[in-house]
Amino acid sequence: MKCRHFILTATLIFLLIPVAINATQENEEEFLPIELTPDEMLRLDEIGKNFVRTSPPPAPIRNCSEWEPSEGVIIRWPLGISIDIVAELSEDLMVTTLVGSTSSMNSAISSYSSGGVNMANTQFIIASTNSIWTRDYGPWFIFDGNDEMAIVDHIYNRPRPLDDQIPWTIGAEWGMNVYGMDLVHTGGNHMSDGLGMSMSTQLTYSENSGRTHAEVDSIMLAFLGNNYTVLDYIESGGIHHIDCWAKFLNPGTILVKDVPTGSYSHDLLDARAEYLSQQISAWGRPYEIVRIYCPYGTAYTNSIILNDKVFVPIFGDSYDATAISTYEDAMPGYEIIGFTGSWLDDDAIHCRTMGVPDREMLYIEHVPLYVAGGTAGGYLVSAKITDYSDQGLIADSLKVYYRTKSPTFSSVALNSTAVPDSFYAYIPAQSPGAVVSYYIQAADNSGRVETHPYIGAPWAHQFYVNSPPTILSGDSLMYQTGAEIGYRPDYEDINDTACTIEYFDYPGWLAVAGDSLTGTAPETPVSVEFDVRVSDQFSYDEQTVNLMVYLCGDVNADGSCNILDITFLINYLYKSGPPPVPIESADVNISGDINILDITYLINYLYKSGPPPICE
Repeated sequence: MKCRHFILTATLIFLLIPVAINATQENEEEFLPIELTPDEMLRLDEIGKNFVRTSPPPAPIRNCSEWEPSEGVIIRWPLGISIDIVAELSEDLMVTTLVGSTSSMNSAISSYSSGGVNMANTQFIIASTNSIWTRDYGPWFIFDGNDEMAIVDHIYNRPRPLDDQIPWTIGAEWGMNVYGMDLVHTGGNHMSDGLGMSMSTQLTYSENSGRTHAEVDSIMLAFLGNNYTVLDYIESGGIHHIDCWAKFLNPGTILVKDVPTGSYSHDLLDARAEYLSQQISAWGRPYEIVRIYCPYGTAYTNSIILNDKVFVPIFGDSYDATAISTYEDAMPGYEIIGFTGSWLDDDAIHCRTMGVPDREMLYIEHVPLYVAGGTAGGYLVSAKITDYSDQGLIADSLKVYYRTKSPTFSSVALNSTAVPDSFYAYIPAQSPGAVVSYYIQAADNSGRVETHPYIGAPWAHQFYVNSPPTILSGDSLMYQTGAEIGYRPDYEDINDTACTIEYFDYPGWLAVAGDSLTGTAPETPVSVEFDVRVSDQFSYDEQTVNLMVYLCGDVNADGSCNILDITFLINYLYKSGPPPVPIESADVNISGDINILDITYLINYLYKSGPPPICE
């Protein structure tokens, strides 16, 4: 079981932050919608008016992903989610609630207490807000080059100064550095894989039209450490946030919305899913795409992953069970929990909550094996393990657990390298075609125990042991003199991996053209050899091929067709003489059989001006 520790230990924390605009409790009760209001459309020039710009954080920077170890979640009172959700969150997370006043806090405490919320895991920050969309205006969390958690604050893409102040308010309360990233952005339009890659829709470029795309990308890299992918819009209108239709489930898997045929976005979503399936993830292979069916009004992608739980919006209709099942199939080992609420087509749980990573997390970085070659020496598993608590790793806890067909896992120890925080182990060699499941585990002296993947054994990584390609073609070829030669070996690769074909030691009258060996056979008989090799990325099969060029009618293989060949053929057919070399050279009338008619054919050719020999 994973151990969770909370940095924020006080039950109630009170903070009063001065703001430039007075906000009454009534304003908070009537919070602003997720989209721009007509009034705000007239005040777009106020966006970022009082924004604090700073230099970037010290590098290298890592922007946390949603599924990393979490210590808390940020919400706002009055709530945009149900007390039932708050109660579930508080079971193992610190729930930080933004409240506009002491009286609001007291109202929240009363509702929480009567609603079954674990009050030991609650804290309150008194800070007025304009809306409930903590995802959109809340802090973005990073680990900076000093291995310290910090906050990146973007310019909120709404003229809502109270909301826009919240990252600085939280940074001051929690003692975190805050870095002001000079980009108009919104949390719902940003998803990060935790390994230096993130995605948004083109809303980011549109709302930062004063900058080139390259400038926007460079700012994202400087403040978040992320290479940035910007995708075209899916819907014709709305807020255009990426969490309305897509979600990272891990660095190699993306959940993509599916809608009924005939819907405006149906073909666009299909095309987008296909496009993403061809892009290479931080794990070095194309993304696995999971489709989730979302009829109009069902924002099933707008979920949040917090530790081993996934909070999924449900709508009280027949599609809920299918959506929950999709998550369960895609994320084995996670507890998938559905919650009803005042959800919209482009807004649900994800928009109204902001996860807080564990600032002292035990973090394991590893690129999973997908296929491994060979059956000797074992399979290298490399990992970087960062102990952000600085309490020290427990050496005998550092292990790789693996299994093939066995229901139980065996383990091998991780060994340290000369590079700090770097470790390796070898999973023992297995037979070709074997499928190996494995996960990494580590513990530190703070009491944290973590695995990679985060959920451990239920969603263990898998790789298969490569089987080498096998050449199926025969090892001999025969062509007549002057014939056009084209050779490419037939082969089998049961792993369906990409293979390359190479040729060695072939005669000068042949040449490599793509995967084939081509040329024109000489006018005189000859016998040569060449080597062919078929390779995948791990191993190969090789064959020596004998190539015989023969003269049709030259049945005794002396280089010419004459009376000696007639004599040779008579001896073969009627006096138990040796066979022609090759046998095909004797079927001069291409009848498919060698008999007296071939002798007659040769006599006619040599002495009666008959047609020349013709062999297949």
